[in-house]
Amino acid sequence: MNTAKEVKAKNAENSKNIISGIELNDTMTVRVYSKSRAKGEVKFKKKRDSLTFKSTEAANTAINALVDAGAKIRKVEIITEDGSIVNALKPTRVRVTPTAEEKAAKREEREKAKAEKAAAKAKIKAEKAAVREAAKAEKATAKAQAKTEKVKAKKNVAEEALA
Repeated sequence: MNTAKEVKAKNAENSKNIISGIELNDTMTVRVYSKSRAKGEVKFKKKRDSLTFKSTEAANTAINALVDAGAKIRKVEIITEDGSIVNALKPTRVRVTPTAEEKAAKREEREKAKAEKAAAKAKIKAEKAAVREAAKAEKATAKAQAKTEKVKAKKNVAEEALA
């Protein structure tokens, strides 16, 4: 599972160079929705900056600087001169907590392992019982054999006495 620090680093990395495949010029506006906080503050302040850049590289450099300063990029919109939004880009987020599917998969894995363990235990138990039963049967046959020999031995003594 991911630690919070790893997740923060991955999210920051996903926010960098977010504008790709779009050619920017100085007639377009880049609106950056971000959350940031000053050191020591607990709450994030949401901000919306509308900036104009000459190129895509310049825009990405500015966004990367925001990310390096500790801001979380929520969304980046590219707006044309007439005010229509060309693109709304969001960084892909990494989750700290597992999704329901991930939890279900883990649970299934655990149950499978548990069932395998139980089956192995039952097999060992059955083998032990079989060995015990075999020993019991062997003991019983040995006892019966000894009894018949004892009886035969007595008869022989009686026969010898008569003879």
